[in-house]
Amino acid sequence: MDILNQQTREFRQEKAEEAGNKLLSYINNQTQVGDLLSLNYSEAIILVHDALRQEVGGLPMGCFLLATRIAPNTKPKADKEDTALILLRVVGHAPLPNRMDTETWRFDAAQRSIDSPDQWDADKKTDQFTLNQLRHAGVRCSLLGTFRYVMQGDQWLLSFGADISNFYSGQGMKVYKPMGKALSEIVNFTKPMGNVHPLAGSPVPIGRVRYSSSEIVISEGRENVPVHIEPTDMLARRTALFGMSRSGKSNTIKTVASAIFDLRKRDLCKGRVGQLIFDVNGEYANDNPQDEGCLRNIGYDDGYDDVVTYGLFIHPNDKGRRLIKLNFFGEDIQDWSNEMNVSSSLNMLFAGKEIINEHLQGRTEAQYVRNFINTNLELPSDNWNDRGTQIRYRRNITVYRAILSAANFEPPSNLEKANITGLFSEGFRCALKSTGISKHESAADILGEKVVSWSELYEALTAVQEFVISGQQGTGYKEFQEFNRLYLNKKDRDGNALLKG
Repeated sequence: MDILNQQTREFRQEKAEEAGNKLLSYINNQTQVGDLLSLNYSEAIILVHDALRQEVGGLPMGCFLLATRIAPNTKPKADKEDTALILLRVVGHAPLPNRMDTETWRFDAAQRSIDSPDQWDADKKTDQFTLNQLRHAGVRCSLLGTFRYVMQGDQWLLSFGADISNFYSGQGMKVYKPMGKALSEIVNFTKPMGNVHPLAGSPVPIGRVRYSSSEIVISEGRENVPVHIEPTDMLARRTALFGMSRSGKSNTIKTVASAIFDLRKRDLCKGRVGQLIFDVNGEYANDNPQDEGCLRNIGYDDGYDDVVTYGLFIHPNDKGRRLIKLNFFGEDIQDWSNEMNVSSSLNMLFAGKEIINEHLQGRTEAQYVRNFINTNLELPSDNWNDRGTQIRYRRNITVYRAILSAANFEPPSNLEKANITGLFSEGFRCALKSTGISKHESAADILGEKVVSWSELYEALTAVQEFVISGQQGTGYKEFQEFNRLYLNKKDRDGNALLKG
């Protein structure tokens, strides 16, 4: 029995050494960049030297580093606490304790060479001891997690935890920059979460590692390694994608969405996954010559026709687009004295106005289009309790709705007709009617009703527009000019107060 136990222990130790050697393959003497100065549960400070930076091709912002107690050319065992790799990411510069001295030395060296074409670190400009001191620097890193091999069942498997379980203030660690195969395995490492999807196991490429826009050399053996994703990892998961402009976010989304869509090619039942994409700028639904097509056309060549696009307007290159019905009129308002109720009831109207404005932005050569876009329909900022303010605002909204109706926007069922009770004063209607022109007389009669159709109101408003503009410009309709004078004095022809508004 003792012999059997001994053999079992030796077998386990052998497997632990094999797992430790696999972890050791991530580091080597040629990729060493420095030493760990300090470590806590969220960040680390490392000491680096210019020569080591140059050897590994630099330490750009955001690059990965590995801090560890294990050393190359050793035989670490996976069951030991120190047999682990702490994954770091460079986030900035860290001042060193001797920074006051180094700043003084650097200042003195620069002063000595300021009138010379040579740099201050050129030969015979600064002594080698000082240069060596100046070539040390501190780098601040965020702590991303820990790689180690753990026993699962009867085998050692690589595991990653997004934290650190322990650290010792009195222990040093060497720091390495993963490159080539090591970097590829790190960026493409996936940690199984819950039940594995039956179609998992076919990762797709989405790009390559690129630490900086100003990269000097694109080397396959260093940072230029492909990055893959597992499409099934995106299913029923929370995922966010961030990046600066022109960094490839849109193309990544297209790649991911296409990869998920292509799961059905492997299994039409298990791989059929619904995707809903809100495409505000039309970069996925509209053809883009640069991308040789668009996401909307995915699957067409393979006989799939279940990609459906929706939009507010018809698009010439998308004949099958389904138009979304949006309530551009807002809700019916019974109590216009309640400011909060009015505002909430008109939220859809405000949103619709913004959509129309954006749609018309490319057609602003016409003055009336610019006037429409510049028209503000928001509630007055103050004095809402004044009855005249409410009437004027209600009239503005009603006129806007009449314009929508004339433009073939369909009103909701509870706004099939316009309620214009009290919106147009008797004095104004009398002035309009007194011109003796039939269209003005008809308009005055319509504006005197309580409820009219939107087409009738629009026809009346067209006559009113001509009546008011001509009167204001002095080209006709003294009746309007007289009304306007009396209105400013708040009196009608009989000396009675006019309905304000």
